[in-house]
Amino acid sequence: MKTSLLTLLAFALTAANGLAQDRPSRPAPDNAATAAATAVAATNAPANIKLNFQDTPIDSVLEYLAKEAGFTVIKEADISGNIKAFSAKPLTREQAYDVITTLLYGKGYATIRNGDIITVVSASDAKRRPIPIKQGANPNMIPPNDTMVTQIIPVRYANAQALVQNLQPLMDEDASISANESSNALLITDTQVNIRRMVQIVQALDTSISGITAMRVYPLRNASATEAASVLNQVFNGQTSSTAGRGSPSSSGRSSMADMISRMRSRMGR
Repeated sequence: MKTSLLTLLAFALTAANGLAQDRPSRPAPDNAATAAATAVAATNAPANIKLNFQDTPIDSVLEYLAKEAGFTVIKEADISGNIKAFSAKPLTREQAYDVITTLLYGKGYATIRNGDIITVVSASDAKRRPIPIKQGANPNMIPPNDTMVTQIIPVRYANAQALVQNLQPLMDEDASISANESSNALLITDTQVNIRRMVQIVQALDTSISGITAMRVYPLRNASATEAASVLNQVFNGQTSSTAGRGSPSSSGRSSMADMISRMRSRMGR
């Protein structure tokens, strides 16, 4: 009886493993598609929220945002201060959120958003919180608001570590930037509007560097490819050193070129 039960259990486990292997895996979420869908939904959302804050306490503003826009607001910082804001036309919930998060950031507070849940923290403490992680190098897919996120930016041609040195002086003191050498990617923790600007700069630098180098193949009829490559390296190295020293091209480069031309003519019977 015990042997039969063990046999039955082994058969059940084997069948379960087979079903698990045959079952198609769930595809990974597409960040770009999700962002695009969110943007479309925000565009089509009704505009029915008016802002009319005249030195209104921030606590009252957050209560208004929760009530009118349907957000759940969690305050993890000592909130103080007042806000001034007025909208002549009604805003959508996303527009109202963007305006209020910008005003909060100006008062030293950052927002961390997960769906409809908004956590308000001090701006200096935000980068140490478990904030959402985004990925991509398309600035058009990054909303221009002051929500704190960590953005992973893949770099194609430029050196990510060198870009850190270029971008660091342009960033806020509450932001952070680092480079991952193995994947040649940047990691930036900041507001999305600031990250959007950084990505635009990275995109411009990465594109300009990619256009500098190009490879072409030139077939040679009479000269030796190895000899021609050696001579051209001498010529270009001579031009580089002369440019740095503001002198004339090196004599070795000129003589090597002349020797090669002479040998080519002799091979051609001239």
